[in-house]
Amino acid sequence: MATPFHDVAFGQRLSFQNVLSHRTKCHYTEMAAQFDEFVSRVEADGCEPVGPLFYSLHNVPMDEMVDIETFVPIRQSTFPRHEDFLFHSYVDVSPLLRGIVKGEFDEQTEAVYTQLLATLEANDLEINSPFYHVFQKDPSPFVLVYVGYVDPDQSAP
Repeated sequence: MATPFHDVAFGQRLSFQNVLSHRTKCHYTEMAAQFDEFVSRVEADGCEPVGPLFYSLHNVPMDEMVDIETFVPIRQSTFPRHEDFLFHSYVDVSPLLRGIVKGEFDEQTEAVYTQLLATLEANDLEINSPFYHVFQKDPSPFVLVYVGYVDPDQSAP
């Protein structure tokens, strides 16, 4: 498969064990606060985050409101039923196309979406997942953005 963009890669995978998630809708300017609140609530419930915080975007935010599901891997292998969190023993999404947001997140994310979509189109592939955004555990100058794809000629009838 061909990609005209240097930082775009095929055949990637998101795979984590023991993951908590929470789905919410908020204004895009409130996302950072939502992430902080999510991690604080996970820790307040006695869990230890051990992997990167990541989220999936489930809409095109035309009205500046985003529908996101936030995820974090935890050390604990069980989690009691909770009204706000879902526990996943595994999260495994593949194959994924990956792009990298460098610099200003708000400004560069749209450019990375465009690169990913153009790469899929150039290879006659279709999207089959939401966009996933993976933050590094330590402060980092980049965010990894993934989107699932399928070859319509290879899929089952």
